[in-house]
Amino acid sequence: MLVIEDEANNLDVAQRIIRAAGHEALVATDGQSGLDVARAERPDAILVDLLLPRIDGWTVTRTLRAEPWAARIPIIAVSALAMQQDRQRAIDAGCDDFVSKPYAPAELRAVLARFLPEAAPLSVGTRRHDAAHGPIDRLGTVLAVDDEPANLDLLSRRLAALGCGVLRASSGEQALATAEREHPDLILLDVMMPGIDGWETCRRLKANAQTNSIPVIFVTAKDQTDDVVTGFEAGGVDYVAKPFEPVELAARVRSALFTKRLQDELRASNHELIKVERSRQELIGMLGHDIRNLANSVVAFLQLVGMGQLDPARPEFAELLGLSESNVSEMLRMVNALLDVYKLEEGRLEAVPQAFRLEELARKSISQVKPEARAKNISVSSEVGDATVFVDDGLIVRVLTNLLANAVKHTPSGGKVRVEARKADEGTDFVLIRVSDTGAGITTEDAPNVFDRFYQGGSGRSRGGTGLGLAFCRLAVALHGGTIRVANPGQPGATIDLTLPAAAADHVAVPA
Repeated sequence: MLVIEDEANNLDVAQRIIRAAGHEALVATDGQSGLDVARAERPDAILVDLLLPRIDGWTVTRTLRAEPWAARIPIIAVSALAMQQDRQRAIDAGCDDFVSKPYAPAELRAVLARFLPEAAPLSVGTRRHDAAHGPIDRLGTVLAVDDEPANLDLLSRRLAALGCGVLRASSGEQALATAEREHPDLILLDVMMPGIDGWETCRRLKANAQTNSIPVIFVTAKDQTDDVVTGFEAGGVDYVAKPFEPVELAARVRSALFTKRLQDELRASNHELIKVERSRQELIGMLGHDIRNLANSVVAFLQLVGMGQLDPARPEFAELLGLSESNVSEMLRMVNALLDVYKLEEGRLEAVPQAFRLEELARKSISQVKPEARAKNISVSSEVGDATVFVDDGLIVRVLTNLLANAVKHTPSGGKVRVEARKADEGTDFVLIRVSDTGAGITTEDAPNVFDRFYQGGSGRSRGGTGLGLAFCRLAVALHGGTIRVANPGQPGATIDLTLPAAAADHVAVPA
């Protein structure tokens, strides 16, 4: 912050207060030096005495406001002149606020808090612009609407000082177009304007589905009770009377933006809940349909055997027996996936990891999908070498079983499903496991969502399933600190990559 002050004691006091607030203080002792330092250093804010040698503070302010780089930086006037006309003259020159001499530390600290972000004290020799390299976290974007250029400039400077992004409009018609195009977080709206007035502008904003969620604060000299009521009836959320107090405006803008942010988050959560509920309802319907079909197939087989119409001597007996076994396994996976996903999400399912040979875990998983694979003449193979992983064997066997069952389901007859493993990237203690098939693959649109609960892409819906198996895989792998993803979206033959923590071979346990 640049302090332009010719009195040594006042300069010292101002520097102490600024540094105590965690900001760097630059100094100049006359108006011309102040301009030179400002142009060279481009400070984040300026504290300028009005009665200065060589060039007074009003001229310094007007000169800086004419330069593009300084058009919107906060400039606070300082003077022992305490008359209202002196304050107004400073504001008219382009100042954002006014502080009286002698400095009241609390007042100056409050002004700093309004115009500069909170900051930790800087170490000696550290420059503020060297200490902050990250992007500015804006409070929000505000559309200021006023037909008076001076009022619009003042509002814009106040909003920029608060940390807001600022859009401007000088009429109701322009405000409507800007709001629909830019979707600001808040609108500050004058009432008395040529063309459509502020009340009608607000009504049209609220009638438009694209802009009706944007809060509107009326900033106007029409502050009688009837005017305020009309503003609220038009859809406004607050009212600020002109001439406004900077502190009041700042408080109302912050409150409106905070409320808008909460409402946006609530709407997003509500939209997500509606989406999940719709998927859940679809799942219930599909589960009922799929389980009924699978159970009917098994019941029909058992009835034929019970009535003596089907015995082991018949050539089709082995095929139907294998199909029944496959259907029972699929029903169990559906139920287990449903229960496990809810347990994981509620934190009731914990991993108890030990070191296991991946080959043993893959063998157990392959054995569980063999009936389905045999029925479709699909080969399922494993080539994981001597990889060892530090995992809960029960959870990871079910992860691999889900991935293999999914691959078998979406691979045409005569195809192949394969499990491979290798060390993950250098510098990491993880094993990369790849499950691939020769099916149609996973589309680019489906790939980011296939591990979401209840999600089913086009192929999933056509071939049945719960939409929970892959969701369980994601949660169980994450429980082990690993990752899972579709490695080749949009390409033939789905490839799923997952990483699991590696283990030392000499600590290997025997899977249950």
